[in-house]
Amino acid sequence: MKILIAIFLSLSTLFSVDLKVGSENAYKPFAYLDEKNNATGYDNEVVKIVASYIKDAKLDFVSVPWNAIFSGLDSAKFDIIANQIVKTKEREEKYIFSKFPYFYGVSTLITLEDKNITDIKELNNPKIGVTVGSNHAYLLENYLKNNPNFKAQIVYYKTSPTLVADLKNKRLDAIVNDPIAIVDYAKAQNIKVKPSAFVFEKVPVYFVFRKDSKKLANLVDEALEKAIKEGKISELSLKYFGVDQSQ
Repeated sequence: MKILIAIFLSLSTLFSVDLKVGSENAYKPFAYLDEKNNATGYDNEVVKIVASYIKDAKLDFVSVPWNAIFSGLDSAKFDIIANQIVKTKEREEKYIFSKFPYFYGVSTLITLEDKNITDIKELNNPKIGVTVGSNHAYLLENYLKNNPNFKAQIVYYKTSPTLVADLKNKRLDAIVNDPIAIVDYAKAQNIKVKPSAFVFEKVPVYFVFRKDSKKLANLVDEALEKAIKEGKISELSLKYFGVDQSQ
């Protein structure tokens, strides 16, 4: 009897699908830990929906600092990144991206509420804060490269809360980030910010896998496609943001 139980447990493990997910888990409302230290937020909840479409899926969330999220994937600490990741040429050369996006993010110029900025060029030699290695940083760097007559200093941060705090303390003139996330952080610090009408880009967000995880990527793609078609991702976006930013 003990032998049969052992065989059954071995087979259960063999045919289960491990979804080890890396998230910053310090980026509200997309990926963060709740009061019980459970992974939640829009990106993490999308993963849970996707897992519900995969038979015998086992979910494990791994918290990792933003500046170590890709190295964590490289070293197999986890097999999927779910953390508002967008495509770049360099990333596409190294990783597999999910076939379908699950969110469309916006990179916007954000200032304190008492400012009335409609265009980045209204700022005079500003200090603009971004999170290091983020798509927001990439877009601002490209903008300055393509607009050499506009002078600005980019200040890089490891975390978004520090970014917002320095905006309040006038160490920064503006931030480039997703307004949903920054407004949430600002509320937590009792800071009033104002997203401007100046939008750098609307970009699709994807899951990311190592190149050796093609089977896992295909499995997640199938599940994500079903969830999208059945309206589950749209419903989640409406719940979190009041609008459907999944398409």
